[in-house]
This record gives sequence, structure tokens and C-alpha cells, in this order.
Amino acid sequence: MREHTNGYLPKIAYHMADNNHNAVEHFTERQIARYGHLSSEDMMWITREIASIKRIWAAEESEFNSHLSIESYNL
Repeated sequence: MREHTNGYLPKIAYHMADNNHNAVEHFTERQIARYGHLSSEDMMWITREIASIKRIWAAEESEFNSHLSIESYNL
């Protein structure tokens, strides 16, 4: 049983969203060592969390830029 509801999955998702490959590898190894291999449910959870993190970051960037009167461009 997991001590924390999602184990290291939140850390994996955060670092994936941030493109920090070393941290993703580190926390994935910790997840596997502690809780076993990632399941398809774990991967789906990570995918949804990454999308959520990126939406939050985009909203924060847009808000920050609006305070500076900078237009956001999606490339």
C-alpha cells in the first residue's frame, strides 16, 4: 500500500512537464523501487497531471504578461 496516495507520480509529472529528464528518471526509479512497475492507470494519471500543470503554467504566464502589457503568442 502506498504511504502517499500517488507515491512519486506527482513529482514524475511535474518534472516531465518541465522537461527535466534526470529528475524524471530519478523519481521513476524511486516509484518502481517502492511501489512496483508503473501501471497503465499510473501512466494515465501522469498524462492528465502533465496537461493540468501545463494549463496552470500557461494561465500564470498569460496573467503575468497581461500585467506587463505583453501579448502572449502561441507558437
